[in-house]
Parts: sequence; C-alpha cells; structure tokens
Amino acid sequence: MSRGAPLRAAIRRLTEAIQSLTPARDVQQMVVEEARRLTTASRAALCLFGEERDMLDFVAVAGENAEEIVGLRVKVADSLSEPVIQSGQALLLDRRNAFETGDLFAPNDADNATTKPAPRWATTDAPAAPRSAVVVPVVREGRTIGTLSALNKVDSNSGLSPFPAFDQDDIDVLTLLADLVVLAQKMEATARNEYEQRRELSVLYQATQTVSGSLSVQKVMEEVLEAVCAHLEHHAAVFFLLNDDRTHLYIAAERGLAPEESDIQLSVETGIHAQVLNSGTPMLLTDTDTREDYVDMSERTHSLSVMYAPVRSREEKYGLLIVTSLQRNVYHPEDLKLLSAVALQAGIAIENAWLYEDAQRQAEEANALYELSQHVNETLHVEQVLDFVADSTLELLKADKFAMLLQDPHTGRLLPQITRNLDPLLAFGDKGHAVGEGIGGWVYEWQTPQAVADVLADRRNQSAPLHQAGVASTLCVPMHVGDNVIGVVHAMSEHRRLFTVAEMGLLYTIANQSAVAVANALLYERAKEQSQEMKTYFRRVANAIGKALTESNLPQILANISLELMRGDRCTLYQVDVDTLKLTAASQCRPNAMPDTTLAVGTGLAGWVAKRGQTLLLSELPQDSRSEAHSWLKKDNLASYLGVPIKLGRQTVGVLEIYTNEPRWFNKEEADLLSSFIRRVRVAEQLASSANQT
Repeated sequence: MSRGAPLRAAIRRLTEAIQSLTPARDVQQMVVEEARRLTTASRAALCLFGEERDMLDFVAVAGENAEEIVGLRVKVADSLSEPVIQSGQALLLDRRNAFETGDLFAPNDADNATTKPAPRWATTDAPAAPRSAVVVPVVREGRTIGTLSALNKVDSNSGLSPFPAFDQDDIDVLTLLADLVVLAQKMEATARNEYEQRRELSVLYQATQTVSGSLSVQKVMEEVLEAVCAHLEHHAAVFFLLNDDRTHLYIAAERGLAPEESDIQLSVETGIHAQVLNSGTPMLLTDTDTREDYVDMSERTHSLSVMYAPVRSREEKYGLLIVTSLQRNVYHPEDLKLLSAVALQAGIAIENAWLYEDAQRQAEEANALYELSQHVNETLHVEQVLDFVADSTLELLKADKFAMLLQDPHTGRLLPQITRNLDPLLAFGDKGHAVGEGIGGWVYEWQTPQAVADVLADRRNQSAPLHQAGVASTLCVPMHVGDNVIGVVHAMSEHRRLFTVAEMGLLYTIANQSAVAVANALLYERAKEQSQEMKTYFRRVANAIGKALTESNLPQILANISLELMRGDRCTLYQVDVDTLKLTAASQCRPNAMPDTTLAVGTGLAGWVAKRGQTLLLSELPQDSRSEAHSWLKKDNLASYLGVPIKLGRQTVGVLEIYTNEPRWFNKEEADLLSSFIRRVRVAEQLASSANQT
C-alpha cells in the first residue's frame, strides 16, 4: 500500500502542531511515533547531543520498551549513530548482510573475539541483536545535532517476517521527519526569543517608568524588586548596597528572606558576589552544587540556581541585584541579560536619586545649621542653647536619643548637661564618665569622632555601658573650642544603625558650632556670678573706705584699689576744675612716663570722657588718635584703656582711668561696676568740694 496519503496526513499533523507553538519536546514525541508508524518499525528513537558531543540523550522513543529507554544517555561510540554522525549520511542496516552488520550486532561470545558488544539501546528489550535499522542525521544550520532512527521493520501484510528490511523510502520518510524536528526547535527558539524580548521590553519599560519617576533611593529599589519578581521565577530577590566604607554589602531591600536574615552582610573581598561586583560582569549559576565557592545567603534554604547582576552607573559601583531559586536550571542567559538591564537602570536611577537627596539634604542641613547658629548665638542662656542643639540634632540625624556631656572643671569628669529620650542615670551613672571611660570618654580623650553600629559588642562600652539605657548604635563626636575640647555629643539609635560619614560630619559641625555658644553661655553665667560677687565685694570695700579714711588720702586709695580690682597696670584720677583736668592721684605709673598733670577738657582721652560725661573703652589704644595728645603714652607700652566719668548728679567732676599692658576687651559691666564703686566711696563730693575751694 502506498505511504503517500499517511505521510501527507502525518506531515499535516506535525506542521499544525509546530504552527500552534506546541513545545518542541511534545513535537519530538509525535515525530518518533509517526516515524514508527510510517516505517512499520517496532521502535523509533530520537537522540540529541547533550552538553558534550561524545554523549547522546534519548529525548523521545516510541514502540517497544519506550519508557525504559527514554532519558538514557549513551556514548556516541557505543551507538548505531556513530557512523551517521561521522559521515553525516543516512545508514541502512540489514542483518542479512553479515559483512556490513555482523560485528555490530553479533552477540559478544567467546567464539567471536573480534565482535563488538551490541549497543546498549539496541539490546535493551532482548538478548537478540536488532534485525534491521535505519538511521538518519538531524542537521541544524549545517551541523549534526543528533539522529532519528527506526529498528526492526515489521511486514504490515503478514505480520512479523523472518528478516524484513528498511529501504530508501524509509530513509526519505525519516529525513523529512528529522527536518520537522529541526523546524520545531527553530519555531520554539523563535517563539522563546520573541517572548523574552517582549518580557524584557515589558520589564524594562516598567522598571524605567517606576525608577525614573522616583527620586527616592528606597522607592527605586522596592520598585525594581517588584518588576523583577513579577517576571522571573524566584525564591528570593535581594538588593545589596555598598556601605560607606565600601568594605561590605548590606541588604537595602529584599523579597523572600526571613526577618532574622535582613542583617546579612557580604564581604567585598571574597566569594562569587565579590567577583561580580569587582569585575562588573553578571553571572549565572544553573547548579550551585557544582560550585565549591558558593555560599547561601539563607541558612534555612539551599538555592540551586542564582543570578548576580552588578548595580552601577558609568564606573561607579553601588551594589548587587541577586535572584535565587530552589530548583536547578531555572534561569537562562536571557534571564541574566534581563536582570542586568534592570540593574543598570536601577544604578542610573539610584545615582540620580542620591544626587537629588544629597542636594536636598545639603540645603536642609545648611538651613538648619544657619538657624542653629542664629539661635545659639543670639542668647547667652545655657538652657536655651542646649535645648536647641538637642532638638536640631534629633531632627537632622533622625536619631532616637541625644546626650551632651561637658567636662566639670572641678572634678574633670564628663557630666550630662542635657539628654533627650534617655535616662542619664542608666546611661552615665550618678557621677558621669571619667576621661577615657566608655565610648564618650574615649572620644573626649582621643578627640576622634566614632560611629558604633553595635554598642553592645564594642569593648569600650564595657566600662560605661550605654546599652543599659536602650542604646543599640551611637555616633559620638568631640566639642572643640579652639584647641580645647570641652565635652562630647552623642546621637543614638534604639535599633542597629550604620551612621554614615556625612552624618558624622554633620554632627561634628553641630557640635563645634554649639561648643562655642555653650562655652560663651557658661562663661556668661560664671561672669554673672563673679559680677555679683564683685558687687558685694565693692560694696563692702566702699563702706569700709567711707568710714575709715580721711578726705586727704581718699583719691590715692581709690586709685590703688580700683587698679587692683580691675586687674589693670596703670591708674590715674583727674579732677575737673572749670575747663581743666588736674591729676589728683596716680597708681603704678613709671617715673620716666608720668601722666599729664593738667589737661584741657576735650583734649586727649580723659578730656574726651570729661567733656562728654561718657565711658570710653579701647581694646587697641595705640591705634586711637586721641592717645596722641599724651606724650607720656609714647614712652609707655600700653595696650588697652578704660575711662569712667566721676559724676555728682549730672555734673562730671572727675575721670578715673585704667590702663593695661596686654590687649584687653573691657566690657560695659566692668565699667558699670567701677562707676558703682566710685559712687559708693563718695569721691565725687570730695572732688567737687576741692574744685569749689580752688
């Protein structure tokens, strides 16, 4: 019976299956079944090369013992396919031709020592060798990729004949079917490429739309993971970023990890991830069991397929994008290409987001530092300065707790001046820290900022444990005033946190800026206390002088005491007599540089004070033109000046002058104290009485 109609029907069925994009594996099974039916063979098989070209895999089998044979892998040299693969030509085997087939199919017995053992696949079903066979090459793009074969032809009319044989028509049928196998592979590859391209375009479009529209680094990473997980099979997907020191990779975003695995860090020195990061080349592992250097991210599961893609922009490395699966051979090069493209988009978006965040952060920090400077410098009240510094630090660094410790001038210990959300007794005890004790004491002693991610694990914490107050991480910087350190500032977190170099620089700026304001405020407070003490002292001295001294020696005593109390080097006292100033007393003046005995009112320093009735304070005496009227000042090397009018009611009756050898900034409070002292000793009445008598 003609095979034309059955062959046409078979071709129609196969082409319809190929056109409908039936998987190539299913088409291959259809091919061997049609091959067996059209050639009336007892068995048909399709063998394709595996990863190595010296091995053949039975990918489809129909007929006798098919289930036992499919999936077998044999050496090419042990199969009937060897001469076909070597020559590229079809082969007909007929056992009736002993010269052609005897050594290939004869049993391996002692009577025939030169006979090869029968091929494994040919003897699977029975001890007897195949009676006949036809084998044709499967050729794709000029390269043999396998063979299609049929064994043991059966006579369709009379059943099994003793020695039925295959012919040229069978070769033609198998050759046509082999071409359909190749066509199915090409169609599947084309469909897969189209699918991969559509998927790649879809993922890239989604990733580009999401990451390019966001200026938040965290949102960029989250959106990238969403796009990757939506289109790639995965058990876990993790976004790693380099830390500030560029020594480790930490998890910035993830999908599929357990909460306890979120603190995983990877070294940039060793491991497959380090190779990918440093080389900038993505990597695909289809079976991690074949890599001795592979280490799982998770202790709970063992990933068998892994893809690594570097996240970078131009030459700058930012981190890695890693996707894992619990199955082998899940990912293909197309998947790695897609992941790499997404990682590249993510790197560009992260760079843009960081630039934006950095610019925004710098603007916010500059504004906050300006406000801090304005607030801390416009007040001399310590409490207000400390409050604003604490609030600014918590806001700018997004910290949970704050503490400022200043050195006590009497004990030398670091005592907490202000805290936020922190129990000072638990953190610093009732006596504070000694220099060198605890993290803060170490920072004070070595004048070096420190960022401690794990306070509990830091050995310096043992002597003054911060973790007892609920502190997990801390950033501590010294407070400098010139070359001196007056204390330290702590910004603390309740959870593990990696403080950045930028955050350290920001806190350092806050600490140094506030240190001057705090020091000035403390000096102001101490000056107020000293001023009160001086007022009390002046009052007592003035009362004592008023009771014990006579009018004749009062001016000289006043000059001597004023010089001592004001810590000056020269003192003069002038009496106003109409339009003239007369020297009444002088203290500690040099014999070769005695002050002017008389001066016209309005001339020189004392004349200016007398004429206007105002206090005169000069920190740089030689540069003031009024000093040129005094020839004696050119002989004496004096630097600063304080002149106070002595008044009786609204009338100026005298001038008291204080000179210093070293530059000094006299202030209004000192001038007021000196005027108050003069009034207390009632020297104005004596000067006015003396002028009237004259």
